[in-house]
Amino acid sequence: MNPVPGPLALRARSCTTGYRTRARDLARLEPQRAEVAYIIGGLYGNLEALDAIEELAARETAAGGPAPLLCFNGDFHWFDASPEWFAEIQRRVLVHRPCLGNVEMELADPQPGAGCGCNYPRSVPEDTVSRSDAIMARLQRLVHDHSLDVSVLRPLPRQLRVEVGPLRVGVVHGDPDNIAGWGLELAAMPPPGSLSATLETWFDEADVDVLASSHTCRCFAQAFPGSRAVFNNGAAGMPNFTGDHRIVITRIARRPPTLPAGSEVLYARDFGSITVSALALPWDRETFLRRFDRVWPAGSPAAQSYRQRIRRGPPHIREEAKRLAPSADQRILAKAAAISRR
Repeated sequence: MNPVPGPLALRARSCTTGYRTRARDLARLEPQRAEVAYIIGGLYGNLEALDAIEELAARETAAGGPAPLLCFNGDFHWFDASPEWFAEIQRRVLVHRPCLGNVEMELADPQPGAGCGCNYPRSVPEDTVSRSDAIMARLQRLVHDHSLDVSVLRPLPRQLRVEVGPLRVGVVHGDPDNIAGWGLELAAMPPPGSLSATLETWFDEADVDVLASSHTCRCFAQAFPGSRAVFNNGAAGMPNFTGDHRIVITRIARRPPTLPAGSEVLYARDFGSITVSALALPWDRETFLRRFDRVWPAGSPAAQSYRQRIRRGPPHIREEAKRLAPSADQRILAKAAAISRR
């Protein structure tokens, strides 16, 4: 499929009122309480990444830990543009705790003029915007042509509130004001050691210590005065750093993770007895690429936009992502490494 031409290229820059949320709504949500929680944003239909995440959860349970709560904070569909693939993603994700991303919004309840609903900033090239709209158009045709049941997506929440011990976490797809908002993008963050008025308002109105997001596809974590932080896992369904094929999820727990070979705590922050960490997990990329190439051959919108990232990683390095206190990071990483060696 070729990218959508002409005026449709502007659609993915749109943001309709149907996407609006409020930070104070997070404060009113019934919390999802857990001893261990994974925040899994941007799975993008990646079954092999989902296998790796579920295997980590099973490994933690087998080691005597509690079963983790898996929170999929939107965009769990995207590359899965075949009936069987789409159905398997939906079946496996919906047994956990998902909330809506712009992809699910546009599948379940398309908004006029929204295209893919990505709400891209002007810095994103027009050809990227056009291809994203074309991917969404193909998914919408798939749903229509094969009568796939997307009605089950409509009741999903737009935000989640998670509590692990005393730590309060607001889980969103974009930012607290908009499902497709870019307010929790790395470029929107204030200098380390400071707190912008917008972020302070969001933390206060949501009554949370941590905001967990994804949407922007660029992972990072930043700490703020008052023992607050933003953790953006980037993409749980694609590589997140140059030359590193691993996916990234956010983990929240009292105890360090029991990691399989090839996994790593990238960076972390202690909040009293609770640690929030970014985990890098290996996955079966070659099996995924065989499926991807059958559905999205060379020249297709998804191949043009994403195949190079899947193969080589994006232009992003860990040093840009890690905006936390170095001393705390080193202590947490050493503790996690010791547990993994047992």
